Amino acid sequence: MIFPGPVTIFDPMHIFLFILYCLICGYGIVKLPYIRRSGIKPVLLLALFFIHVLTGCLHNVIAYKYFPNHGDIWHYFYHSFFLRHQMLTDFHTFITDWTWSWLTHENLMFIHIVLNCFSLDNLYINTLLFSFPVFLGNIALFRVFRRRFPGDLLPAAMIFLLPSVLFWTSCIHREALLYMLLGFLLSGIDRLLANGFQTRRFYACLLWVALIVFFRSAFVFSLLPALFIWIWLESRPARPVLTGLAIAAIAGIILLNFLVPGLTIPAIIAEKQREFDVLQAHSRIFFPVLDGTWNSLQRSLAYIVMNGLFAPLPGQGGQAIYLAFSLELFAIWAIVAIALVGHTTRAIILAPPSHNRGFALFCIVLALCGMLEIGATVPFVGAIVRYRSIYLPFLLAPFLHALRTLPLVGKTSQWLFHHCLIN
Repeated sequence: MIFPGPVTIFDPMHIFLFILYCLICGYGIVKLPYIRRSGIKPVLLLALFFIHVLTGCLHNVIAYKYFPNHGDIWHYFYHSFFLRHQMLTDFHTFITDWTWSWLTHENLMFIHIVLNCFSLDNLYINTLLFSFPVFLGNIALFRVFRRRFPGDLLPAAMIFLLPSVLFWTSCIHREALLYMLLGFLLSGIDRLLANGFQTRRFYACLLWVALIVFFRSAFVFSLLPALFIWIWLESRPARPVLTGLAIAAIAGIILLNFLVPGLTIPAIIAEKQREFDVLQAHSRIFFPVLDGTWNSLQRSLAYIVMNGLFAPLPGQGGQAIYLAFSLELFAIWAIVAIALVGHTTRAIILAPPSHNRGFALFCIVLALCGMLEIGATVPFVGAIVRYRSIYLPFLLAPFLHALRTLPLVGKTSQWLFHHCLIN
């Protein structure tokens, strides 16, 4: 199949549709009660949304010009045409070609197929339409951060403004879906912990977890331990159940280690590393090959920490854009270091009010576990930067909140309160 060149929005019909959908999305953002309850001024909500959309369109251009084979964004968009053609002309072959692995890895094509019906096969309009539900997830996450870090708007503002998060969640990527689903999930759990058990909200949370597993199953290895800590610290009725589940999980891991070596944690990580290792990319960095044993995992610990927490270093990856992500990461770790030096670790963890302590620990555990998991499996700078992007707000927020008494941080937060929220 021959794919077309870069699709633009300069066709008159596409320009009309882009403007029309902008107006519809803008009206929804101003009028939807769920968005308005965020407390952000309507004009700023519109600005944040359209910054999100424009960043997504810019990402599409950058990907086409600079990413190998135009990147995953264009790959899924172009191949959605072939998939749609197969569904319409040879549905039997389409069904027989289905496998669970193929479906979970290629699901973004189905999103494009649906969006193409409204956009007349235009990637930029798809990006605009896709941005609306993702923005809803961002609003959900903002509301959770605002509630859990009270009196300090700066950590919540990072949900929208952290450069790597904005860059990687503004386009049609799994990171955007995961960030959106994480916002809905954490909002639901936050409400359950605040208001008590509600059957409808509980089942909604299970749905969000199931969708996260569908789009990236490895994400649960960082999500579940973090959720366990948060819920265990804040919900006394849930503690016996959670403790029993934790004991059962640990016993199951130990049992699998003896009965089914291929299902141990080191073996799963090694298999995931092999899946990445066969891929081709220009930003490959050195990583020792894991053999699925605890010893090899231990020997590679320094590389795991270095790649997951600190890569790319300036000059790594071969693309100028990676320097920007490197500087951003350096700034985040500088904030963490200042917080650790100026305060004890105990002060950072206890910095939020006691009823919010669990969420602060949730953020730290989620970020560190997720970043170390990436460092253990991904040998490409570009993929490391993209996969890690959605963890960075959670790494930054508790430490930034711990520094809220510093004049610069405090004044910035107060400025945001006065200029960005409805009085």
